[in-house]
Amino acid sequence: MSLRCLVNLQSVSVRRGFKRTQFSRYLNTKFGAIQKDHDKIELKELKVKTGKTPKTLQDPSRFLRRTSVLNVPNTSVSGNNALEQALASCLKVRPCTTITTAERYDLRECIKLLNSNDLQPTSLIPDEIITFRYQRDGKDGDIMILGQNASITCWGFDEAFVTQNILGLVEKARVNPLPREAFESEDMDYVEIENKDDFQRNQTELTKISNNAASLLTNSEASFLAGDLIVINSGDTKSRLLNKAAFSSGLARSTKLAVLEGSMESHIFNTRITTEKISRGVKLNLKESDALRSIGRLFLIRGKLNLYSELIETPDLYWSEPQLEKIFKQTSKYLDIGPRIAILNTKLDYSTDECRAIIGVLNERKSAFLEWIIIYLITLEIFFELYHFYERYWLVKKEIKKEI
Repeated sequence: MSLRCLVNLQSVSVRRGFKRTQFSRYLNTKFGAIQKDHDKIELKELKVKTGKTPKTLQDPSRFLRRTSVLNVPNTSVSGNNALEQALASCLKVRPCTTITTAERYDLRECIKLLNSNDLQPTSLIPDEIITFRYQRDGKDGDIMILGQNASITCWGFDEAFVTQNILGLVEKARVNPLPREAFESEDMDYVEIENKDDFQRNQTELTKISNNAASLLTNSEASFLAGDLIVINSGDTKSRLLNKAAFSSGLARSTKLAVLEGSMESHIFNTRITTEKISRGVKLNLKESDALRSIGRLFLIRGKLNLYSELIETPDLYWSEPQLEKIFKQTSKYLDIGPRIAILNTKLDYSTDECRAIIGVLNERKSAFLEWIIIYLITLEIFFELYHFYERYWLVKKEIKKEI
């Protein structure tokens, strides 16, 4: 887990970092506390114990982000943090897992496959999201399949369960599937307040923990993020599913972006050797077609990020639903979507310039080769002309001797 702690004079706020599959974001286990001494700021690293461990037993490193509760005395916390702690102590905290497995899902094929498995999917958002209720081994929860993002969001199931029991149900509906090692997942926790009885039943306990937390929940009429905890607060079934769909879209946006980040990191790893050879002056054993394929992959990544998807903008659906748009933007902000998109575009700019430079080097080498061919041809022509001149000279000389 990566925990970054920015300490002001009176409050502490905690944000999570990322961990992506087999790439360059390595998580730290320390956070800094800022202290002021003689107008100089010093940074001290403190070891922090977390209140819970990752829920998944199958390759925990696959998670992009982990939620956790710091084992730090609660001296002064914000309303959201107080509400998170209060809800986590009074209501059942369940996992929410999102996994991206392909470029997109064929939703019509998904519906056919689910019906063949005696499940009853419904189209929550036409041509965008389908959902169904899944029950097995005493567990139950809502499953949402996001077609354009090729993601499955499972409410109430951890990654191990999703991988073993749910992904296979719609595996044949994937379009341009990813290899299993390239799957990306996002994990968060949530609580669900289905009706006012859930709150009233625990109101006394909530008030004991935090009056501010109880007040925030009482005055809230919609789902929201409380610190690192998703709060589904809706008694109406349709509204509850739409709220979950908005959170699912934000989570799927993160995993879809992570797939592109993975492709970018793979490209950087493969081209680094070439760059190092250029820096050492080593001759490149590289064909122009290889360089063109490389720049083509970069254009494809840029297209998937900026042109062929809605990763850089709010989906049209949420423009007409302010509350859903708020949930979507809140989730995207929590998952640092904006900064990650900016960083990825910066890397794409650099790598594209790098590929163009390599293509330029190859073109110069090709031009030089053509120039040498021309030089050789001119030289050869000169030799032929000299031979012809020599031949004509001796013929003329022989004719003169005969006349004499």
